[in-house]
Amino acid sequence: MKLRSFLLPALVLFAIAAPNARSQELETGYFLGGNPYAFRLNPAFQSERNIFSIALGQTGIGAWSNLGVSTLFYPDANGQLYTFMNERVNASEFLRKIGKNNRIDLDARVNLFTLGFWADRRFFTIDLNVRSLNAVSAPYDLFSFWKEGTESKNSFDFSGSGFRSKNFVELAFGWSRNYDNVFNLGVRVKGLVGIVEAEVMAEKLKLSTASDVWEIQAKSFMNASSPSLTYTRDGDELKMDSIQFDDRKYGPAGYGAALDIGASWNVLPYLTLSAAVLDLGPMRWNREISGVSPETSYAWAPSEQEEEQAAVSWEDEIDEATEALSGIFRFKDHSGSGAVFEMLPFRVNVGAEFRMPFYERLSVGALYQGRGGASFSRHIGRLSLNWSPLNFLSMSTSASVNKMGESLGFALNLHPAGINLLVGCDYIPYHFTNMAPLIDGLPDRYRSMVVLPRDQMKLNLYIGLNLALGHSRLDFKKEF
Repeated sequence: MKLRSFLLPALVLFAIAAPNARSQELETGYFLGGNPYAFRLNPAFQSERNIFSIALGQTGIGAWSNLGVSTLFYPDANGQLYTFMNERVNASEFLRKIGKNNRIDLDARVNLFTLGFWADRRFFTIDLNVRSLNAVSAPYDLFSFWKEGTESKNSFDFSGSGFRSKNFVELAFGWSRNYDNVFNLGVRVKGLVGIVEAEVMAEKLKLSTASDVWEIQAKSFMNASSPSLTYTRDGDELKMDSIQFDDRKYGPAGYGAALDIGASWNVLPYLTLSAAVLDLGPMRWNREISGVSPETSYAWAPSEQEEEQAAVSWEDEIDEATEALSGIFRFKDHSGSGAVFEMLPFRVNVGAEFRMPFYERLSVGALYQGRGGASFSRHIGRLSLNWSPLNFLSMSTSASVNKMGESLGFALNLHPAGINLLVGCDYIPYHFTNMAPLIDGLPDRYRSMVVLPRDQMKLNLYIGLNLALGHSRLDFKKEF
């Protein structure tokens, strides 16, 4: 029961606590007038003024998942919530909402320092950020096993279950230049220093209940990088409960480098095309802890009851199965095997903006956004309407579509001389579920505030504040 008692609440709570940060940038702000941080979406883009910020630059956080609150929680007639494991939830209805591969992504970027300045037709940037990339994966069969047990089938494949977390500091130097008021080219070079990295993945994990003897076949691995990590061994086996941080030991967990490349082209007087590839580069992690669970199998006979006793409950059977699973996740120590290189998950942005000939303060934009590498890949199409009613005020609204559904976004940029305030959200939820019934002892005055998106686990928020110095180099027409 111990593993199941941890896994199910952990998966649910992660989905709640990480309502996505698909990327760490305000994507609705790609075509936003006066956006001082557009260079992060395309290094060819330039700020209209010199910019400077310390700890108040654009910071974003959120969550992304194909598991919604309405998938995991259900209300009764009195508004109380219960989980999908409740017998009142129809199994087939619930499992129709579950994908083959289910993911929860949590990304974040905290901006510590930004400096951007003009020199003739060139725009230079220096920024320092802390970034975090996280992903949890759970296959369909895991939910099927939890909900239905062996009623519908007797073979389950849990391969691919696990989580990854990559955390590092990023120092970036950017350069962009305008050519003949038609073409812009930009690059950003990034130096990366690892903070901590960890992953636990079931490369192979299959359960067979076809006979009186149940069998699990498994192959898994775990890795962690940080000089602050300490652990002990039992023979050649890692003691998982002994892994902890020693706050007296500090140092980098690894090093890396990345490159952003972008271009923007005024094809016609009112049409601008742009494209960028971001985060092209490797990361070298110094593996302090590395464990491998070689491919193995474990078999056991489920609990048996005397005929006159009540049949064993599914709860008891699932307890035994998860106890066996906990036995499979025993890792032989492979620490000291050396550093590991891996590529960062890269991003691609391709956009087109058309300014209205009759009113150039109004434009429409189309943007494709792709992300690839490791378990972080996805594709998004976004349309936006952009308006600069005043020279110091710009706003955008966007509609996006991807395989997980549709979303609306907004961005507002106040950019008079001297200061720049940017707020926005790429995923505005339509309906909410109040989660207060699940929290004991919550004061009444806060109960109405504990809400999460009901249908789509996609929500983010961006805010940025920086000094905007000097005269404006770009006008609302976005001409070079």
